[in-house]
Amino acid sequence: MDEKPPVIRLNQPAPDRSLGSVSHILSVFACVLIPPLGWLPALIIWLVKSDTVSSQDPLLASHLKGALNASITFTIATIIHTILAIVLIGCLTMVVHWVLYLIWALNANSALKAGQEYKYPFTFDLI
Repeated sequence: MDEKPPVIRLNQPAPDRSLGSVSHILSVFACVLIPPLGWLPALIIWLVKSDTVSSQDPLLASHLKGALNASITFTIATIIHTILAIVLIGCLTMVVHWVLYLIWALNANSALKAGQEYKYPFTFDLI
């Protein structure tokens, strides 16, 4: 009889990184809906999962930290936009920043799914 050799899987199944996607996208919507507390969802996810994820999946830990840093930076920028709104340019800069933040979060989510690092532009590394 013709026996076939056993199939050896060289590729490991991709780790579940859906929590990173949730952190990126939820942070954007939280910053838009409640700007002073927009950093809170990313902080909660990071605090709950940072210890276990950092040893198991460093890429996911990096993305969780990046989402938190981006949401904190966006909150600081919201304060600046509010001050600029006094001279009427802040309304325009806030809308532009929201659109850019959404695009950057989608790019971060795509990089996470591709297994790549991502650094949000113009973001302070506070954490």
